[in-house]
Amino acid sequence: MTLTIGNWVYSGANYTAQPFGYDAREVTKGLSAHTIQVQVLLTNSEWSSLLDEYDDWRDVRITDADSLASNSVGTTVNVTASANSVSWSAVPCWFIDAPEGQQAGAYVQASVRLVNAAEALQVLQAEEKKSSDTYYFGTWTLGTTTLDLVQAPETYQDTPTLSLSASGQSYIAGPLTATRVRNIVGVTDAAGWSAIQTWFENQIQALPQAGDWFPLGAPSAEAKAQIINGARSDQYTVSISLGQVK
Repeated sequence: MTLTIGNWVYSGANYTAQPFGYDAREVTKGLSAHTIQVQVLLTNSEWSSLLDEYDDWRDVRITDADSLASNSVGTTVNVTASANSVSWSAVPCWFIDAPEGQQAGAYVQASVRLVNAAEALQVLQAEEKKSSDTYYFGTWTLGTTTLDLVQAPETYQDTPTLSLSASGQSYIAGPLTATRVRNIVGVTDAAGWSAIQTWFENQIQALPQAGDWFPLGAPSAEAKAQIINGARSDQYTVSISLGQVK
């Protein structure tokens, strides 16, 4: 079997397992993607060349845009292989396992796994939709960005206070009313966070009307950049407090 991963070509016969399979999540819902897992004995130079191929992909892939946000597979490597009546011809793939190797005499027992990138992106998109459906606190829209809330937002400020007089009697200080507040904590992607910053800059320049929700401070975000199963998936958890104008 001749195997091609990007520019790396192997035409030997030292395979120790059949290569084709699936990356299976929830199979009953179709959440799976075709994979190729290569287990093969390599010479030192063949092993080194395989590592170079992975490094070349990795160095570009980590700079790609979030695949979910861009709806794009981004950087891939083309895989061509044929075994046991199954064939791949220049299939764009992501690495989902980095190459691993153990010394086996004069050879390296190498293992590497790749996934059909287009199918893997489909699975990620389906899982993202399911994840959004599981938030228990609804959504909140800031400008053009809809946040999936990860905590209950409702609270109050400017409430009257209960105090004691010198004689030990309770009395109420302050107006008998309160300001409704929403402490918004929700998730979005990089594009959503950028849009929120633009919304905030515009919002604080406009005179609010009664009933409007006005920022009580600047928004903040915690970003998590990661590659999951070959796909870059950045998540921004945005926090901002809003007060309702009376």
